Amino acid sequence: MSDTPEWLPEPLRYNDFNGDWDKFLVAVYEIFDYDFKQSKPSYNGHPVTYDSRKENGKEVVFWHLIQGGKEPDLRRCERIPWPRPIIEHPADKAISVWKNERPRRKGARQTRVLIWLEDLDYIVVLAEMRRVIVLVTAYCTDIKSQREKLRRERAQYLEMQKPP
Repeated sequence: MSDTPEWLPEPLRYNDFNGDWDKFLVAVYEIFDYDFKQSKPSYNGHPVTYDSRKENGKEVVFWHLIQGGKEPDLRRCERIPWPRPIIEHPADKAISVWKNERPRRKGARQTRVLIWLEDLDYIVVLAEMRRVIVLVTAYCTDIKSQREKLRRERAQYLEMQKPP
């Protein structure tokens, strides 16, 4: 593992909340609220927005950031301070960035931007829209097969970017 980039904040620690899940979740949401609602991040000069629909009283994207499946994932919760700085530092040597195409409704396709802090096993996923970039999710990438799939996808994308 390499050194942590100086711009990356420390993770939030559940243990610092003496096992009080409710207080911890409030702190996790406060970071999301500040990083994506109160202030406006940007990716390569484009504003980053998010799906503002609500579920269980909080934005859908908030749940995508902290849950693995239907339940909160402690590691994802603790890393809630990371998505914004990762989005804002795509040119850092610790970051890999590539794109992929995803099918959408009615045959349309959506371009996704993957921003991977590989040495710390964390990835942020954005969607390119016409005038904005949309935060989709972020998650830990510490499963071997998952990392291998991401490396293959990145290598394929980078190969396609080479001039003929």
